[in-house]
Amino acid sequence: MPKRVNAEILRIDRRIISRKLLTGEMSEKDLTNQLKKLPDVSDNAEEITCQLHEK
Repeated sequence: MPKRVNAEILRIDRRIISRKLLTGEMSEKDLTNQLKKLPDVSDNAEEITCQLHEK
């Protein structure tokens, strides 16, 4: 069963994080703390295989 993900975390993507770090709105320590709060959803992953056709 999928684990619930905090909506606050979902609204912050890499571009927003980069901008906040550059402007000083977020520190490296704040980012580290946010990343520690992320749930481990690795159980939800599915392995897929992809075959490439050579021409």
